[in-house]
Amino acid sequence: MNGTDLPTSQPPERLPLSLGWLALGAFAIGTESFMVAGLLPVLAADLQVSAARAGQLVLLFALSYAIGSPVMAALLARFGRRPLLIASLAAFSALTLAASMAHGFAQLAFARVALGLVAGVFLPTASAVAAAMVSPALRGRALAIVTGGGTVAVALGVPLGAWISGWGGWRTAYLLIAAAAALATLGLALGLPRTLAQAPAAAKRAPAFAVAREPGVLPALLISMLWATGGFSFYTYIALFLSETLGFGAEGASAVFFAIGVAAAIGTAAGGWATDRFGADRMAQGFALMLVLILGGLSFSAQMLPRGLALPLIVGLSALWGFAGWGFGPAQAVRLIRLAPERAPMTLSLNASAIYLGIAAGSALGGMAIELAGVGAVGWVGAACQFTGLMLLLRAPRAARSASSNYVFDSK
Repeated sequence: MNGTDLPTSQPPERLPLSLGWLALGAFAIGTESFMVAGLLPVLAADLQVSAARAGQLVLLFALSYAIGSPVMAALLARFGRRPLLIASLAAFSALTLAASMAHGFAQLAFARVALGLVAGVFLPTASAVAAAMVSPALRGRALAIVTGGGTVAVALGVPLGAWISGWGGWRTAYLLIAAAAALATLGLALGLPRTLAQAPAAAKRAPAFAVAREPGVLPALLISMLWATGGFSFYTYIALFLSETLGFGAEGASAVFFAIGVAAAIGTAAGGWATDRFGADRMAQGFALMLVLILGGLSFSAQMLPRGLALPLIVGLSALWGFAGWGFGPAQAVRLIRLAPERAPMTLSLNASAIYLGIAAGSALGGMAIELAGVGAVGWVGAACQFTGLMLLLRAPRAARSASSNYVFDSK
């Protein structure tokens, strides 16, 4: 046997470096979108409006993202993914710069609506392209890197933004976010592959929202909504929950928020790896079951246990909620891409809308639970939503379309 007869092995596939630029873009968007909630008193004082009116800045971004993301995906479906990513992130950087110069509430409100629209274009497209740039065996990890940018924003970007605002004002924080988005835009322009394989021509000819008629898509979107509803019925009121049940002040709550953020970052990475290793359906079901037990355990600890015993359990379960809640994301994204691989950008845009609607519903349900049974009951509400989502997951078919293993996006 000569040298040419020796068996050869293919080198292991590596994750593209351009995923890092997508993650940086997600970090910039996540920092801006979440940071505003912590800056409302500062913004209200500077813009000379009430705190309640300043709170509308959070609602405007959320509604703009939730409604605008699938609409923009439909309008821009014929454009190539590469120029769409670069243009939307460049627009986000420019709009953030403009927001830093706002001298009135109306100007900043308009900027936040526009920021929600371009964020709703960039984030789903970034996830779809990340999944398309790698083989199915690495899809969960690729998605975890991109979504991890937003998770790190919650863990580090938001408190860092608040610190910068305290030091140099909220406009300085906005300027730095604009710079980060501009850097990510440059990185994508230089590092994102210029040629990607052709998407099926039928995908471009299909009606904009035809993906909703694909088998399993609507139930999957409902699962995403229930996941967000259950999580944010607790997370929206976590500061009040910690204050009422454990007597935590601002410093104690901040420490728990940081622990949740770190656990969420770890959960995102672990969820991506486990999705590739064990399968999206199995991991989505596993994380959903964990969330049922964690949220139920939070309310049980708050209502049934003495404070001395409840304290370590509530703190630990809060961190575990961050791990499992964000670990669910990559598995669910892979499931959605698998259901309609040729329309992944639209599917992920609808998924983003479902999540934001779930956040709004969770805030409302949590508020109702507090009015009726006290803040200690928010975990039971969250657990009920997660249990309903778990039942839908257990009924969902596991078979993935064979086309999903071969599909990548058009770069025109």
